[in-house]
Amino acid sequence: MKKKILLALLLFLAALVSSYFALEAYANVKLKEKIDRRLSKLSYSSSYSRFHYNLASNDLEFKDFTVKGNVFSLTMGDFVIDLPYNFRKKSFPPYLRIAVKGGVFSIEFPLLDELLGESLFKFDMEGWYRFGDNRFVYSFFLRLQNLGEVYLNAEIDNLDYPTVERFFEGRTTVNALINRGKLSKFEMVLKDHGFYERFLHYAAEQEGTTPDEIRNELLTMVRQSFSGELRRNIGKAIEEFIKNPSCLKIEVKPEQPVDLKKLKKMVFSRPDIEKTVKELGIKFSLCD
Repeated sequence: MKKKILLALLLFLAALVSSYFALEAYANVKLKEKIDRRLSKLSYSSSYSRFHYNLASNDLEFKDFTVKGNVFSLTMGDFVIDLPYNFRKKSFPPYLRIAVKGGVFSIEFPLLDELLGESLFKFDMEGWYRFGDNRFVYSFFLRLQNLGEVYLNAEIDNLDYPTVERFFEGRTTVNALINRGKLSKFEMVLKDHGFYERFLHYAAEQEGTTPDEIRNELLTMVRQSFSGELRRNIGKAIEEFIKNPSCLKIEVKPEQPVDLKKLKKMVFSRPDIEKTVKELGIKFSLCD
């Protein structure tokens, strides 16, 4: 009797496993057809060497996803899209994550050749957003080989999924987002891996001087621009970064969330810098 029960259980598990892989295979075929149709409608040439949909983790994996235009080319060695639960619907996704490893981007742009000494860039990237507790949270990371890294994190209160969905569906304007949203946190981290030195050499060539002279000019400009509380919160860290570029962190942490409408007004006006820095809790610091 026990053997029959065990056999029945094994057969049931085998059926479940077989059903899972059959469903995943079917989903792969249908999604590939859908993706290929959409790519064929793009203005640029696009291709990939491999595609796979993971049913369990609900994400799409591409290998060597390539897009080419007249003056640019983009190849993403490993390209992953972590999908939300409602990705089959034609609605704005409440969550989305995109990650790229082994990316290569090239562009025909003379200024980049002059500034950076090349027009082909290797990169890794990851970005995601989500909604929760009446808050929009966003994060982004980009690493450019031999140049640097950028990290961004932002939290906006009073901005819920239904409001943003209506905006992307064209049922409301961007002003509805600005009028509701309140910035509660913003962080940006800059890590230098060679960009700063390239910039100094480029500026020196343009000015007919040396990189050290350009560095000293930058230091003088910062010291003249920031004094008192501004120098303690902003200027000092910028000075140290100019002397020895490694990692610079920029934080915006107001005591109370600030209306996006108010921030927009600040951008298009001439606010009191010291008052604005204090109100928004702006601080620059060195990091690891």
